[in-house]
Amino acid sequence: MAEQYSYTKIKSHRNGARLWLEGVKLGCAGFYRGAKYDRTVDGEVITLKLNPKGKYKVSGRQRNGKDIPILDIALGQNETYTDGTRLRAVFSEGQVTVTVHHEEKSKTQREERFRNAIVEGKLTHASACTGGGISTAAIHEAILHNHIRSKTAWVVDCELKYLQSAYAQNFAIDDDTVCYEAKLEELEPHLLTQVDIFSFSLPCAGLSKSGTSKHKLTPEQHESSTSLFGIYNSIKSANAAILMSENVTEAQGSPMYVLLIQELTRLGYKVYERVQDNSKTGTFENRKRYWFVAVSEGLIGDVDFNTIFDFQMQREYANVNALLDEKVNDSVWSENTYLKAKAVRDAEAGKGFANRQLLTGEEERIGTIGRFYHKRRSTEPFITRADGKERLLSIFEHARAKSVPVSLIENCNMTHGHEILGQGIDYRQAFAPMFRLIQLFKQQLVLSNEAAA
Repeated sequence: MAEQYSYTKIKSHRNGARLWLEGVKLGCAGFYRGAKYDRTVDGEVITLKLNPKGKYKVSGRQRNGKDIPILDIALGQNETYTDGTRLRAVFSEGQVTVTVHHEEKSKTQREERFRNAIVEGKLTHASACTGGGISTAAIHEAILHNHIRSKTAWVVDCELKYLQSAYAQNFAIDDDTVCYEAKLEELEPHLLTQVDIFSFSLPCAGLSKSGTSKHKLTPEQHESSTSLFGIYNSIKSANAAILMSENVTEAQGSPMYVLLIQELTRLGYKVYERVQDNSKTGTFENRKRYWFVAVSEGLIGDVDFNTIFDFQMQREYANVNALLDEKVNDSVWSENTYLKAKAVRDAEAGKGFANRQLLTGEEERIGTIGRFYHKRRSTEPFITRADGKERLLSIFEHARAKSVPVSLIENCNMTHGHEILGQGIDYRQAFAPMFRLIQLFKQQLVLSNEAAA
């Protein structure tokens, strides 16, 4: 006979776990009502073999005049097979083999690996849509601040220039970090190793208001939407205990993210969501972003992980003047006549671009600085001086405004540096929740391990 398969789960029984199998698959394998068989339980594998002198007998019931074979097996108190444990049963000639469901195994493996890593003091992480690695660096630093060693196993991005910058300047990436220059959806999942923490940001071009307006497409119609399939495969391969993701605020509740979070829930993660701004991070740029952190549910215990987003950080600079470079070449200052004239025209036309961000240096916050900041766009911040001239923030000032270590863009030119930062994040929006998350796990797992010893 051809092998038959059934995906089922353990049910509770008054004396412990209970395995219940019934129906035509049993009959196809020769397990008819009244047939005798032997049973062995070896770790995670339960093997049932037909034997005319076997110890056990197939039970059954009548339905519409036909015998329905049933295997009702009480497993008692068993660490492997508990209430709700998912299983895979394989029916072959004269034999039924029951094993733990592959997704159940993956969940157990990632949780055990993470517990051991915390206790041993060394965590591995990886990132996709890495860019210049700002989020990657923030997570790496958050782990180190908990006195745990951190290793970036691999990174993925489709832009070589960003990967080159990350490998040249990012302290979270070393020569042993594997690089994948690829789109998520074309990357072969078997190439990715398992890690403890996996961070990613799906392309936002099809999700943001500006993107949908520009392309005249829904997020699902945009070419970047296929990255959902790539990230799903990467998540399965990485099998991380913690997932962290960032995107534009429009991502929250979008079909792509609703589907992703539903699937993560099915895979055994608890997902915590929050739209973050600079009110908690103390960062100058007011950059609102949607974040979620997914934690493998077996690790949660009694800890309320919603608090990870409420970690308050102190401001580093009193105002914009405090974060500016000490020396600025006079050549960067300009009259910006075109932009001034455009602002007048926009005001007369009633457009929303009339109010420019002209900074005196006394400001305590600034608006969002985007990827193409170097193009001198109307809506983004300019430093002004008494003679009416204006200039863009330098890449180092831009980094400070986002609380990003300047070392991450130290050797970049203006265009490349602003692109990395403009499509990056408020550094502290990744650092603070990851620091608090690892802190909570360290308290929970290390202390419980010491108590057990």
